[in-house]
Amino acid sequence: MRPKFKKIGAVALAGALTTTALLSSGITKAEEDIKASYKTNNRTPENVILLIGDGMGSNQVSAASYIKGEGYGSGQLTMNQFENVGLAKTFSHDNTVTDSAAAATAFSAGHKTDNGVLGQAPKQKEHTEHEQHFDVKTVLESAEDKDKSTGLVTTARITHATPAAFASHIDDRNKENEIAVQMLNHGVEVLLGGGKRQFISKAEGGKRTDSKDLLQVAKEKGYTYVDDKSSLEKTKGDKLLGLFNNSHMTWELDRELTDEPALSKMTSKAIDTLEDDKDGFFLMVEGGRIDHAGHANLPAANIHETLAFDAAVKEALEFAKKDKNTLVIVTADHETGGMSIGANGTYGFNKDVIRNVTRSAEFIGAKINVEKSNIQEVMSQFTGIKDLTEKEIQAIKNAENSASGVAKVISDRALIGWTTTGHTAVDVPVYSYGPQSEKFTGTINNTLIAEVIHDTIVKGNDEENEDNNERD
Repeated sequence: MRPKFKKIGAVALAGALTTTALLSSGITKAEEDIKASYKTNNRTPENVILLIGDGMGSNQVSAASYIKGEGYGSGQLTMNQFENVGLAKTFSHDNTVTDSAAAATAFSAGHKTDNGVLGQAPKQKEHTEHEQHFDVKTVLESAEDKDKSTGLVTTARITHATPAAFASHIDDRNKENEIAVQMLNHGVEVLLGGGKRQFISKAEGGKRTDSKDLLQVAKEKGYTYVDDKSSLEKTKGDKLLGLFNNSHMTWELDRELTDEPALSKMTSKAIDTLEDDKDGFFLMVEGGRIDHAGHANLPAANIHETLAFDAAVKEALEFAKKDKNTLVIVTADHETGGMSIGANGTYGFNKDVIRNVTRSAEFIGAKINVEKSNIQEVMSQFTGIKDLTEKEIQAIKNAENSASGVAKVISDRALIGWTTTGHTAVDVPVYSYGPQSEKFTGTINNTLIAEVIHDTIVKGNDEENEDNNERD
């Protein structure tokens, strides 16, 4: 373990002595607590945990909160517990509506870039055709330079846009085979998510067309490889590669049917693996499938993915509260789907419609036979809807696919609306806790997140070196 606990003990003792002295001089304990809180918020953290709900706008957070509430009210998410709250603008260099690659590069490197580009920024201030890009340093690379441990966790493919922006530099987010190579070359200590297909050959069911077996390469680089929740829990390695699905990980609604770990478990394992580094760590955690549910307008999946993400936030926040030297930032790269709570001109949110859904729309749709003669039975079993109208049955029959038809019925009954199958340009929430967290209040540019993380990583180690020099 890090010797950090000695520092905490010393600080606590000094704080107690100071408080006693102040009380005797007439300054109240409440006033001292306020001053202590201010000093804590403004010192430099040793660790940074950045959690990104891909596609998660304030509307997704609100919907998840309402599902946890009684009656017409909302319940308490971990995200609702943060006192430092702000909004981030999400536009990219070449579009008012960003994609995940450009938004993640803003988080990872502090640069606005063009949609589709990872870890690179345009040379021109204003967007032009045939844009030229150059590699930009990411906060993960800054952490590596300062000997901090690093980790990337996601429910999407590990080579997907958001995690890739932290450990690759590439002009096209779709070059995931190349991204996998770059990630392993970085030596990121913890890589957990889906996307095994980018690490193995086509002959083995993967996507690689070269002769590289990246799982073997990873083992040669010192990684312990795991592919199910049991092995993840048991492993003790200090370098960890976990690939739990060939592509994206399974929907949270269906996860119990698999051997895949929950996002919260991956987050907890990543923290446990990284926290022993005396120099500290940087960890990025992505709830990647919130976005996918938004694209497909899947209401129940969207809300359950948001709740699963909130459970991961809880793991990070609880660690930070115990550690007292960790900055936690929770945000989104953009909102997806233009989701509304209340739809079709009707005031209301029928929460029980969502609560009664036990499987994803994709799972339910796959249970509907070719003749589509069992729609009522399937919907009754997996959604609790026992009074389908003839119009709803026809809507499912006539839909482009059964899953989208099922989702439309659930959305309409729950009074959840959608305006798009793409992204929107609305500002997204930013929640923060710990040292430096006050910098994320108000309305900010998403690039500020990377700027603050980079400054804390560089400044933190410089301050520690100064302290060591003074002791010498």
